[in-house]
Amino acid sequence: MLAAEIQKRKAERDILLMSHIVLGYPSFDACHSIVEQMVEAGVDLMELQIPFSEPIADGPVILHANQRALAAGSNVDRCFELAARLAREFPIPFVFMTYYNIVLQRGLELRGRY
Repeated sequence: MLAAEIQKRKAERDILLMSHIVLGYPSFDACHSIVEQMVEAGVDLMELQIPFSEPIADGPVILHANQRALAAGSNVDRCFELAARLAREFPIPFVFMTYYNIVLQRGLELRGRY
């Protein structure tokens, strides 16, 4: 499904733009607004990062965003809720970025739950 959407968009343009956002940073309301602005600006695909307490593979900017999002109350359920809302409201594909620790802790049977 994702590959087909990317191919469809590639047929319309030579270059596609993918962006990234840490869910809950600086707030969930701000994230919604930022996503809306990015979609309006022409973003083709967006990576939604579920914050993690020790994002060792990320640089200092994303580390800071993860820490601030968690301190403000971001959690996996709220991230899934916002992601579902974004997917309903905006005509671009969204993918999750997270650490396997979160997936392992929650279990792999989440498929189709949201």
